[in-house]
Amino acid sequence: MRYLNILPLLFLLSCTGEKQQTADEILGGNWFVLYPKDELQTRKQEEVYAATQDSLTGLKCLKLIRFSGNGVFNQLDSVAITGNWGVKDGEVLNVFDGGRGFDLFRARINRYADGVLQLTEMVETRGEKVKLVWHLKKIEKGFATALFEKEKNQWRYKPVIEESETGIRSRLVQMLEYYSVYFRLISEESSYFMPGRVLLPFTFYQHAIGLKPFDKESKFVSLFYSVQQAELAHYVLKGAISKARFSFQDKESYSAEYVKMLQELADIIKRQP
Repeated sequence: MRYLNILPLLFLLSCTGEKQQTADEILGGNWFVLYPKDELQTRKQEEVYAATQDSLTGLKCLKLIRFSGNGVFNQLDSVAITGNWGVKDGEVLNVFDGGRGFDLFRARINRYADGVLQLTEMVETRGEKVKLVWHLKKIEKGFATALFEKEKNQWRYKPVIEESETGIRSRLVQMLEYYSVYFRLISEESSYFMPGRVLLPFTFYQHAIGLKPFDKESKFVSLFYSVQQAELAHYVLKGAISKARFSFQDKESYSAEYVKMLQELADIIKRQP
């Protein structure tokens, strides 16, 4: 196993070397949590990490998060939850009450280069301290900035009144187009994806997308005014999938295929009377 030497930095440099930036300046903005690199020192740590890896890393991987300049922290999967963040001594990031995965997050700011930030977290589990080096991609420009725009996330907020069928279709189109952009980001920045990050009731196959049976306890249902309205939305998705061709393939990335499939479904729903 290869171990990396971590250099503590009191302030960070962009890879261009044009300007020194403080930790607060670098952290402020939108981020995509890529993956953690484990740095395990003993056989016992390896055993513990193998047994707890999903619970230690699954709550953060491939999430979209924001560090606002006023010390407010948000993760887009939990729009109703507002946490707080701050930097101690110029090198330790603390996040409090930020929702699942970020209820209490403490990590040493390690390195920032080429738009990727490394944060070193020490996690205590089963009597062992496991070192994880998180890699986060800063989203400052380009197509992926749309994922953080308020108007692109309106579908996340449950309606306060019953919606018309047209309104339900519009909500579905917003969701499908949002996740199409999300999968484009994954196809460019990640070698894997997590189906659980997608709130649509889909199963993702090789070269295809399938619809899961309607589940009134699912997160998908919570996005609609009532179970009945969610059931109607599910029916609309079923009709769209039955009409979809999914005739494109990408030999290098299933995520790149899902980009086009989700947009195809959105276009079908738009055309429906």
